[in-house]
Amino acid sequence: MNTTDDSPEVTPEYFRGVAGHFASGVTVISTVDDGALYGTTASAVSSLSLEPPMMLMCLNTSSTTHDAVMRAGVFGISILAADQGGLAYHFGKRGGDKFAGIDYTVRAAGVPVLDGAVARIVCEVAGTIRGGTHTVFLGRVLQASTSAKEPLAYYRGKLGRLADSAERGIYEEVRTAVIARRTPLGEPIDVDALARTVGGDPGQVVNALIKLSLEDVVERDERGEFRPKPITAASVEETYEARLSIEIGVLETRFSHLDDTTRTRLVDIADQIAKVRAGDADGLEEYLRLNVDYHVALVGISGSEQLVETFRRLSAGTSWRQALTRDEWAQELDNGHISVITDALLRDDVEAAKAELRRHAEYAKQLARRVIERAGGAV
Repeated sequence: MNTTDDSPEVTPEYFRGVAGHFASGVTVISTVDDGALYGTTASAVSSLSLEPPMMLMCLNTSSTTHDAVMRAGVFGISILAADQGGLAYHFGKRGGDKFAGIDYTVRAAGVPVLDGAVARIVCEVAGTIRGGTHTVFLGRVLQASTSAKEPLAYYRGKLGRLADSAERGIYEEVRTAVIARRTPLGEPIDVDALARTVGGDPGQVVNALIKLSLEDVVERDERGEFRPKPITAASVEETYEARLSIEIGVLETRFSHLDDTTRTRLVDIADQIAKVRAGDADGLEEYLRLNVDYHVALVGISGSEQLVETFRRLSAGTSWRQALTRDEWAQELDNGHISVITDALLRDDVEAAKAELRRHAEYAKQLARRVIERAGGAV
């Protein structure tokens, strides 16, 4: 029995990542209050009791739908189908008439539920419990119906089919292990050991490694063994050029789609990045994660999941992890560009934002060349 407890401090950011490993369905919670329709995306939903039939769901207290459910005393649960990922994003945004142009049906107590959902349930509020930033609603079921469709799944911040989510989860775990150099550079990757580490089977790990070989993250030798691919200054430069092309393209073509929700998120992430950089020397991993989150949020205004996924894979984090020491990363990795970009976006100055993205890419390429050459030319 292993009784050693060496897990990191459970900060909100760390807990978000841990909780994201729980694969769940995706729902839209809806209600009607004084004739107005409300709805929001939620994954914290569960059956509670068979006798009597009851459901449990949680809503953030900052949500307008939360307040409407509290007032109305009734709510609907639409369990989304695999082809309704767009609705998950639609109802996840703040403000506006979310039901405009959406197909829905009015059920008991005037509650709207979404057409095409896997299941649709209407409840009356039987009790509430406050927990941190959320309220837990206990609902007594008034109506329920189902359809023969595949459900939408949510896993580690991504939407997809159940089978796709499981495969994507293993891929993400394998990719993280490789780019964080948990599989040593210059040595063959032990597929069986890696499978045990990521909680998958060897076949799933091999599939993930094949995919990573196409992305130039690993390489396969003449014996068929996979090895982590060394990162050079030239490869980091290519990565930053590709990232820059995507972000500039998004700003040039989709800037008008930058809504208040995304602006607020960018400001929030920028504030978190500044705090981490000003903190202790052990904050590199959190700093890198937040930087990815910031740029992914920016690319996300494109509305393209594929483009966001492509951008995510263009990671330069390995070079910084391997080439910078614990005591120097905060001095070398400057977050000034984040502040400038955020300020430009808040002023709707897209040209200033693009110019700062270009300056940052050039700075990052020069820094990568210097620190990787210092590390021997490859990391």
